[in-house]
Amino acid sequence: MNRAKSLPIVVSHSWCDLTEDRLTARNREVVTTETKNMAYLRLHSDPGFNFTLNRLAQTIPAEEVRTVAAEIDSLESWISKMLAAGERAEQEGRYAEAARDLQGAEFYMKQGHAGKHDVYQRSIELTDRALPQLAEARESVPYLAGNLPAIRLPAEGEERDIIVMHSGFDGLLEEMYPLLPAFTAAGYTVIAFEGPGQGGALRKDNLPMPYDWEKPVSAVLDHYKIDRCTLIGMSLGGYLAPRAAAFEARVARVVAWGAMFDFFESYKKRVGKLQAGLLGLLLDLGLTGTVNNILDKARKRDGIIDWAIGHGMHVSGTSSTAQFLQWVRSLNLRDCAHLIHQDVLLIMGTEDHLVPSNQLYVQAQAMVQARSVTSVMMSAKDESAEHCQVGNPGLAVTQIIDWLGSLARRDT
Repeated sequence: MNRAKSLPIVVSHSWCDLTEDRLTARNREVVTTETKNMAYLRLHSDPGFNFTLNRLAQTIPAEEVRTVAAEIDSLESWISKMLAAGERAEQEGRYAEAARDLQGAEFYMKQGHAGKHDVYQRSIELTDRALPQLAEARESVPYLAGNLPAIRLPAEGEERDIIVMHSGFDGLLEEMYPLLPAFTAAGYTVIAFEGPGQGGALRKDNLPMPYDWEKPVSAVLDHYKIDRCTLIGMSLGGYLAPRAAAFEARVARVVAWGAMFDFFESYKKRVGKLQAGLLGLLLDLGLTGTVNNILDKARKRDGIIDWAIGHGMHVSGTSSTAQFLQWVRSLNLRDCAHLIHQDVLLIMGTEDHLVPSNQLYVQAQAMVQARSVTSVMMSAKDESAEHCQVGNPGLAVTQIIDWLGSLARRDT
């Protein structure tokens, strides 16, 4: 097999080569432009809460988020305080902030919560009130028995290319939207969508997330009559987008904004390799009842674990904890990475609390037939070390635009 021709690594703004002889850094054309530096803040002692609060702080003033965070010490207080903050913001006419507060509250509501649907729907209404241009851009793509919410933003000036973009395990179209104008300003038409298991496709049409992500991607490309595009996947989209690229030839370039070779590795990081390995072994032996017993007991002991597994079961459309864990294990590129022939960009943060950083190297080395693989490792120096560069996502956007520019120069 021929290995990918270029596998450079970028650490912040400085290039350095991988040490393995078989991985050579050849393409060094990326030019970094000025990006507004933000910050990843310490808003809560719990890493999960802190990360979600930082996601909210990309829209809501940090001091407002900090004030609410100081009153949160449980899932229940998270929900009540976020709902109260959303109500205050709406009364004061801060509709975009109110929408994000409500989305923050809805995020931690368990399935079956009496107000979950209404809170989500109200967040959409407030978003559209705050951003009429987003409301006007909303469209839907027919898919199976439902629809995939989408928006299409035309390029400013002459169109250079089409970008199709999606998130991952729990992202929303509304959360992606602030990132998109930078792409359109650079000459790219952007189609962002929520696939099955995401956003409105899950909440309104109950479409679960499949492992074979090429199916919803193909539906989007068919709907918009796209014969060539760049596909960007964020977070778990770092698995989903490359998976789609392996089976969808209309994807010419793919960006894993959050390197993800094997989703199960993220669970190993959270629960420990020993326990994760034991659960995997039990599943391999067909002892699903034992796995259910172990995880169901953990859910009873810990409210966060109960919420996380319940949320995962809803996203995946599974009916037991063992089925959910088996679904998690199915989300890997082990059997298809060698089918990826496109140009690939992998982005990772050095302090990602959700995904082991070695996933970037594993994913890069597995794409042996890719036309090129460029790997970007971002650091705390630029407040971009966390998952999906929360704290300074604009820097990742700049890297993507520069990478696309370097490919355009190469191909002219």
